[in-house]
Amino acid sequence: MGWMLALVVVVLVHQWLPQARWLMVHMVTLGLITTSIMVWGQHFAEALLKTRLGEESRPRQLARLRLLTAGVVATIAGMLPGWPWLVVLGALAVSAALLWYAAALGAQIRAALAPRFAFTVRAYVAAACLLPVGAMLGAVMAFSPGEPWQGRLMLAHQIVNVLGFVGLTVTGTLLTLWPTVLRTRIELAAATRAAGGLLGMFLAVLGAVAGALIGSTLLGCAALLAYLGSFAWVAVTLVRVGVRGVRQERRVPLAPFPILSITAGTGWFALTTAGLLVMWWRSADAQMASSLVAADVQQLTVPFVAGFLLQVLLGAMSHLLPVTLGGGPRATTAALAVMSRGAVLRVVAYNLVVALFVLAERGTAGSGALFSALTLGTAEVAGFGSLSRVLLSLLGFAVLVSFVVLLVLAVRTSSRLRGTAVPLPTPSRPEAAASVSPARSELPSPSVGPSPSVGPPTGSRTGPAPAAAAPMDRRALTGALLGLGSVLGATALGGSLDRSQGSIPDAAGTAGAAAVTPTGETTTISVSMAEMRFTPDRLEVPAGNALVIELSNDDPHDVHDLVLATGATSGRLQPGESTVLDGGVVAHDMEGWCSIVGHRAMGMTLSIVATGAAAGTAADGGAVAAGSGADELARVGADMMAAPGPDVAVRDARLPAATGPQQRVTLEVDEVAAEIAPGVTMDAMTYGGTVVGPVLRSELGARLTVDLVNNGSMGHSLDLHAGRVSPDEAMRTIPPGERLEYPIATDHAGIWLYHCSTMPMSVHLAAGMVGALVVPPPELAAADREYVLVQSEHYLVPAGATGSESATHEGALPVSAPKIAAERPDLTVFNGHATQYVHAPLEARVGERVRLWVLAAGPSRGISFHVVGGVFDTVFKEGAYLLRPEHGDGGGAQALDLAAAQGGFVELVFDEPGTYTAVNHSFVEMERGARALIRVTA
Repeated sequence: MGWMLALVVVVLVHQWLPQARWLMVHMVTLGLITTSIMVWGQHFAEALLKTRLGEESRPRQLARLRLLTAGVVATIAGMLPGWPWLVVLGALAVSAALLWYAAALGAQIRAALAPRFAFTVRAYVAAACLLPVGAMLGAVMAFSPGEPWQGRLMLAHQIVNVLGFVGLTVTGTLLTLWPTVLRTRIELAAATRAAGGLLGMFLAVLGAVAGALIGSTLLGCAALLAYLGSFAWVAVTLVRVGVRGVRQERRVPLAPFPILSITAGTGWFALTTAGLLVMWWRSADAQMASSLVAADVQQLTVPFVAGFLLQVLLGAMSHLLPVTLGGGPRATTAALAVMSRGAVLRVVAYNLVVALFVLAERGTAGSGALFSALTLGTAEVAGFGSLSRVLLSLLGFAVLVSFVVLLVLAVRTSSRLRGTAVPLPTPSRPEAAASVSPARSELPSPSVGPSPSVGPPTGSRTGPAPAAAAPMDRRALTGALLGLGSVLGATALGGSLDRSQGSIPDAAGTAGAAAVTPTGETTTISVSMAEMRFTPDRLEVPAGNALVIELSNDDPHDVHDLVLATGATSGRLQPGESTVLDGGVVAHDMEGWCSIVGHRAMGMTLSIVATGAAAGTAADGGAVAAGSGADELARVGADMMAAPGPDVAVRDARLPAATGPQQRVTLEVDEVAAEIAPGVTMDAMTYGGTVVGPVLRSELGARLTVDLVNNGSMGHSLDLHAGRVSPDEAMRTIPPGERLEYPIATDHAGIWLYHCSTMPMSVHLAAGMVGALVVPPPELAAADREYVLVQSEHYLVPAGATGSESATHEGALPVSAPKIAAERPDLTVFNGHATQYVHAPLEARVGERVRLWVLAAGPSRGISFHVVGGVFDTVFKEGAYLLRPEHGDGGGAQALDLAAAQGGFVELVFDEPGTYTAVNHSFVEMERGARALIRVTA
């Protein structure tokens, strides 16, 4: 109950929390699900094995739960601020708790005397041994490895946790719980025979995890196919039990919610596992290696968590908690009836909500058609805007919260009928454990334990004639219609609000779709992607024909994709990969584009022309825009007086120490969410994980070799301005997962820019892919302090504006190509953050010589560098001195003027203590963040 209430709070405030999606998912999986499995697994084991533990064992059980809770809290506490070491500690604690739990169950199995349902408890032991593997995979992901490892680890993590730990536990439990919920019998031989599928599922999980980690599509898909076959083997028995239970005549009707919710959840489990199999198979390249990335695997999170886990959990709890309350047949039946209030309405509405979100996430023509069918043609994916999603989310959330409300009412009802107050049930109490003893049968009330009645089915009728089914059928129909109506109402209201705010096109924009009758014919066109172009970039399709695009990425270096205005998307294709994109029936002209940041702005678009369409059918170029109508050129502001966020590490501005004549460094490309001003986080492309890469230093005449490693999701490259090399090889774009060696001789002094040279270059630079290489001039006198300041400007898509939906990190703002073209920067910063040196000033003492290396990294703006209260007696710009104190002419300088990609240094001595400010004297740039304080002490 504690985790459930915490989840409610997090859902209500999630938009103000970092990594809210991750937090909500793991509060369900690690918090709710894992805790429930450990609690109820012990509960069931004692009932099934008939090895009721004594009171002396309860402290150990509570200690396991506390260890698990501490591990989950540590994992969450480490993940939110980005402390991988704490995530590892939390994963170790979770693993220890589950292994302890598995050992305890194993000891109970050995102590049991000829238990008939030991296969269920063995499944618990096997499943518990899998979770530590998943926990360690999750801990490794906390260190943000690049692709393809992030995708491989994510896939293995989901397989071992969802299909292994939860899938095995749920399937094993259903073999005994399902007949109990249905108040029917199961033959022991049939249950034992079906349990053979549990071993197949366990072995298949191991094979699928191995396939995920080594990137083998063939092994992974074969294992998943075996998993589905093993699950189907068990499911056949469960279906037979279900059919028998529903047909069985009885005096007291079954409580519908547990049956419907468990059935729906199990259906989502089977469908999502099959969907994973199809997705994995389609990701295979010519060598049968998988190209799944983390973003692909994350598409399965909603159906696995919301569709499967939550529904099975709430369905099981809706049966078990009233039964555990006890109080006799009358109290139990009444409590079950309370938990099933509005059962059909709740299940229909919730599953429709989940289905619509899943279909909208897929973005294919087929999923779009199914989306329209589920909403009876009243809504389309293109009109599923942000407010529609909010309203549907609230509807689904209300269904989940209703469980808590009904549980409180069920407890009150049970207490009233018993005549005593009872606390909320917890199976760790000895009286709760006793309540599941199969010896205590209180029929006609539902069975109170997971142990089903064992024996041949009986068709005999006893007791009074069953109640007529017609009233229940009418209530079920009414509930289904109300559930459907609530979803349709929410989508209609949300669509209306979205259109009023301009976040989706008005219905008139797609009027042509209704005016075209499908011809039943298909037009297939091959399209190549290379050099920021689609070839051909104009596709003529007879109106009413279905369009199939055979898409290939023929670019030798870069990743591309194709997104159509209908929402259909190819997914990202690595160099050399190809796919088939179903464009659906073409009713009107529409646009397509590459969604990789900056590629659309570079002209990577295509147009689909519906030949023969009725006049007035306009090109649909914005059907999938998810903005709320905000001006895409509006400035993203920041509080320039605030301190950097708690997760921001202030960059050490000191010049690195001198290096030898031979130096080798590695620059790893990572795409991260990085704060560049208080409260402003950018979808950043980085060298070494920081906006503005590490400062490199090399000596005059030395050899420097840079190993570039691309851990990103698209092509990247490197241009070292200090080197004299042919760009063809050294500066070529390398795809994700590849590396490149870039050797140069540093034969010329200066502070040199290095940056990504992949097109569109301005976008990559504005996203943070710049850095400085310092080569001091010969016989440079020592300075008391030497600092390096690299200025860069950044252009961001405002929240809610067109393009904001392309963010790859939750809460981060993408780089805005239109702002770059319009030269409208939001922030101009030193060393990657606007206020870091305001709250952590550079240090100096009176009389010390301070040397300030300055580089204007751009991508477009230069700098007029000035220190308020200081005068420069030395100025070095672009390889030459402009001013030196030994000249004896009494000259001084007030500013160092640098155009984009130029650099130099200045020197000054402070005569008085105080706080001085280094600024870009183009004050509009200073006000955007280009300033640093220098604290001078006596």
